[in-house]
Amino acid sequence: MMKTTGLWRRTGWAMVCVLALSVSIQAIAATFIPYPGKRPVTLVRLDAPDRVVVTFNTDATGFFRTLVIKLPGIVVARDTPQSDDCEREAAQKALPFAQGFLESAKEIYVEDMRMENSADDEAVSLILTDKGSLSSALIKEGLARPASIDPDTPWCK
Repeated sequence: MMKTTGLWRRTGWAMVCVLALSVSIQAIAATFIPYPGKRPVTLVRLDAPDRVVVTFNTDATGFFRTLVIKLPGIVVARDTPQSDDCEREAAQKALPFAQGFLESAKEIYVEDMRMENSADDEAVSLILTDKGSLSSALIKEGLARPASIDPDTPWCK
């Protein structure tokens, strides 16, 4: 049987502590929510069906902030050389659909925006409206699908 030396005991535990600390810091960073709760936002523009630029009041002081919101957990149809015909057709419809969906909404909200840090210009959040979730509407129309679906699955049904 091998005897553990004093140096290994000290450095081994130090390595374990450093590893545990770095994992916990990464977990905290991945779930940082600088603006908790449901917040009303104003649509600025759509960069893509799953990338919505909004502005919102950060607090009671009246400070407004503009952020790009990325929709979590979905894959929007893309028009690429590798895309099948159904995906290309869906990709051409996705941006106009998302634009119309948001422009016709009476109220638009984000909830618990996740960011790496509060200085970022991008966040991850659902876009909620009085008509429902933008993600759900895109999926229902066949213009997006859950990210959990195998990417090799054809878009044609």
